[in-house]
Amino acid sequence: MFGLIFKSMKKIILAGLTALTMGCASPQITKAASWQAENPSRESFPHRGIEIEGLGWRTAKVIQALDLIYDRDPQNWLAVEKNIKKIRYNPPSGMLVYTGIFYTNANDSEDYRWVGGEIVHDAWHREYYLREEVYSGREGEKKCLERQNEFFSRIGYPLLNIEKLLETRYWETQNRWW
Repeated sequence: MFGLIFKSMKKIILAGLTALTMGCASPQITKAASWQAENPSRESFPHRGIEIEGLGWRTAKVIQALDLIYDRDPQNWLAVEKNIKKIRYNPPSGMLVYTGIFYTNANDSEDYRWVGGEIVHDAWHREYYLREEVYSGREGEKKCLERQNEFFSRIGYPLLNIEKLLETRYWETQNRWW
């Protein structure tokens, strides 16, 4: 434990020295660096059987979202539990269908219910991939958006206008389902 604390403090000290050598009046300690110093061993941890990777202030929404899915939507929880092995903060959001790693861009401004919808949506991308069904493109998106709306209806969250979203063809510029 002492070694982990020392390693995190070393990062903060080096950041300060770098700032001083670059002429900064005072080093800027980021929220992430201070969190690492206080919680050096919690960079990756399991929650409800899913590995969560990231800093505490980034993962809080993910934890709330997983708990919501688990508590309020058992059917979609089965898809999440089966298909998402790890959730990692790394924008933009997307799903590695081959490995079960979901990248999230969940941040302080997003509602945890929305994050839950993204998790459900991307769990279904992998489910369809594993079933050898269409999991990407317009048809794949439509199926996953329907699952997302199914979740939203169970928790009383505003539903997505699926047809309007499909018109934007967002998956062509934001495709992360490798």
